[in-house]
Amino acid sequence: MSGAAVHPPLVGWDEFVLLDEDDTRELIDGVLVELEANTLPHEHAVMEVAAALHAWAKAGDQGMVLASGYKVRISDRRGVQPDVQFISKERRGLLDTKGLTRGAPDLVVEVISASSRRYDRVVKFGWYAAAGVGEYWIVDPEARTLERLVLGLDGRYATAAKLGGGDVFEPESFPGLSIALSDVWVDAPKAGG
Repeated sequence: MSGAAVHPPLVGWDEFVLLDEDDTRELIDGVLVELEANTLPHEHAVMEVAAALHAWAKAGDQGMVLASGYKVRISDRRGVQPDVQFISKERRGLLDTKGLTRGAPDLVVEVISASSRRYDRVVKFGWYAAAGVGEYWIVDPEARTLERLVLGLDGRYATAAKLGGGDVFEPESFPGLSIALSDVWVDAPKAGG
């Protein structure tokens, strides 16, 4: 018996976009990686941010807000499914039925959990900057913080705001959008309760 490691066959973007809609795996360097099941605080934060952003976008005909499941191509061997993303009206032509294959969203929101902290703050941080995502919001339900990162002309993200607790988030790049962070946070139920 050989001691050689067996590696799964590499997968590309074309195979990734053909996955079922309910398949939550992401494409990381040619390998489909299963992500941790989301928790109540995670899902609540996703819905609150997406709902506020959607209401803002719809009221002003600003563009389209998509929640978890719509794929974004980073490269031929990398694809992700951001928790929330916004594509402006001017850039809607970039959208394809199964995923964003060219260009990048104007905004990506990732709601982090203990197991995704490094992946969202380091790996995706670099990928989104390289892809040209103009804003990256990192929401941390455990720490109860929202960090707004804006892509500079140098291709790097700079922290434009870091809020927490009961602050009200009103990013100047989204005039009229107001998110009360106290609505974003929810406590996880106690075990057995």
